[in-house]
Amino acid sequence: MRDVVVRLLTVTLFGVGHLFARSTRVLNHLAAGTLTIRQLRVGIERTWEEFSARDIDVAAGLMAWEEEMIARFVTRDDDVLLVGSGQGRDLVALVGDGYNVTAVEPARRAIATSRRQLAMRGLSADIIEGFFEDVALHRRFDVIIFSGCCYSFIPESRRRIAALRKASEHLTARGRILINYMTESSGHPMLIRLARFAGALTRSDWRPEPGDIVLLVDPARPLFHYEHPFRPGEIESEALAAGLRTAHRCDVPGNPLVVLVANEASGCVNHSSTGLKAGV
Repeated sequence: MRDVVVRLLTVTLFGVGHLFARSTRVLNHLAAGTLTIRQLRVGIERTWEEFSARDIDVAAGLMAWEEEMIARFVTRDDDVLLVGSGQGRDLVALVGDGYNVTAVEPARRAIATSRRQLAMRGLSADIIEGFFEDVALHRRFDVIIFSGCCYSFIPESRRRIAALRKASEHLTARGRILINYMTESSGHPMLIRLARFAGALTRSDWRPEPGDIVLLVDPARPLFHYEHPFRPGEIESEALAAGLRTAHRCDVPGNPLVVLVANEASGCVNHSSTGLKAGV
């Protein structure tokens, strides 16, 4: 008899816990929907502030597919803008290999790490602090690289399209934009609809969209990380809306790469789709 009672208690407690866990997810998404873009960015920035790259991680340099990407689409004569330089793994590798790179990064701690890693090697590079959408750019670039899937961390399709338009406006005549992006998991449709409803109810300045993922990053405060994995054809549609076309596509598992050029540009890259080796 005692075993039956204990078993019943176990099942009941587990069921209640499961219900509370589901309720927590629902309430967290409702809370995320009420945030403003500025508040949402605090959580995004917090994610990268707390990511600690070891010296050995930065020293590892570019992954195999990144090396192949750079070899195909970037030359040492190019003026390169690296968006989302993080703690400097790709920035240090590129500058150390003789590329002329300016970086954009919103996370101050990440910038400090990048500068320390550059200084350790006797290297230097301009790093502009801020989100790409906001910072002032005072010249044009031959190549703009959205690094580390950072394009997927820009909330809302309309804002990503605006970022692409801004990038396009700062390209040279034969310039190109390189973007690697997330494609794998996506947020639960019902939870995103609830977050969208909360945003509409509170008149927030952004709306979660299908496929978005919002993750709580601080259990004590309403800080959320945001990301948007792309469905087939979605990033090409955003590029088209920004006046760009896909000149090349490389199918890296999990985070493929597209090369975008202005619609009137021609001859700067090979118009084909290939696979790059997925480095680790």
